[in-house]
Amino acid sequence: MTTCIYPMPEWLEESKKLYDSTFEKKLKKISGHYAYQIKAEPAWGIDKDLFQCAIMDVGKLIELKFYTEEEAQKDADFIMAASAPVWKNILTKADKFVAAFMARRIKLGKGNPVKALALGPYAGTMVESLTQVELVFPDDLSPEELEKFKVSFAEYREKAGV
Repeated sequence: MTTCIYPMPEWLEESKKLYDSTFEKKLKKISGHYAYQIKAEPAWGIDKDLFQCAIMDVGKLIELKFYTEEEAQKDADFIMAASAPVWKNILTKADKFVAAFMARRIKLGKGNPVKALALGPYAGTMVESLTQVELVFPDDLSPEELEKFKVSFAEYREKAGV
């Protein structure tokens, strides 16, 4: 299993490669442009909000990448926002997406709340599709690894413009 540091772009690249017909079948009722806002978490090297976006068409994963805030605001049907530790809990399955959404740990920044809740039955499968790699989170890194990550992540963001 490939190991990726959250939220490096390799995580999304590997997740997209591993997305297969099993996920496509389970998510066949999902179409749209979804953005997940990772709130700034300077201790993790996330100095400003980051937008992870997925474009789905009848369960087929068309795109999975980071966007600028402007792109997310313009293109996304939904923007769901939470702190990096909340997203960690979702991705490690310590918390469930619907429970976090209902408790407002995940907030709807854009989109219809009723339609957002309708995605609930598919949240577990969406999380599964993003956790086919072994995820390591910045708060789990040694101080030396964390510093290296922060430098690499800042360089990536500057180069990618996200």
